[in-house]
Amino acid sequence: MQQFAIVVKEIRTFLTSFRLVRFLLPFHLHILFGGLGVLFLEELFYRTASYSSYDTLNTLFNDIPLHLIAYYGTFVGIWLTLISRDVKYLCYGLWGYAFLALFPFEGLDLSDIVRAAIYAFGGYAIFRYSTTSASGSDTKSLNV
Repeated sequence: MQQFAIVVKEIRTFLTSFRLVRFLLPFHLHILFGGLGVLFLEELFYRTASYSSYDTLNTLFNDIPLHLIAYYGTFVGIWLTLISRDVKYLCYGLWGYAFLALFPFEGLDLSDIVRAAIYAFGGYAIFRYSTTSASGSDTKSLNV
């Protein structure tokens, strides 16, 4: 875990050299869980809406690219949370994304299961990292 803490510290140093990242860093949890929430609501709306309201949903999530904003916002939130002091919440975001990969729980392909397993394992690894002393000493040196 010490080697991963060094990698996270170097990634933090590199990414915080950009002004945009320093601006977005206080909002990392909002970006991460907001993106997950919008993606979940999109799946839920498409599952529960009638066919007559598909035009409205198509306008919301495709014409206005709310799906893309939420999708990329989730990954931006993952990176921002990784370099922030609150790395302990990143595992919940990764587990949420693994749940979202399987959400309708019907018609599961191997690719869905593998994608969910990768994010679930990543969440477990981040959970283990956040409980070690390596993450504690790494976040103490955070200058952001």
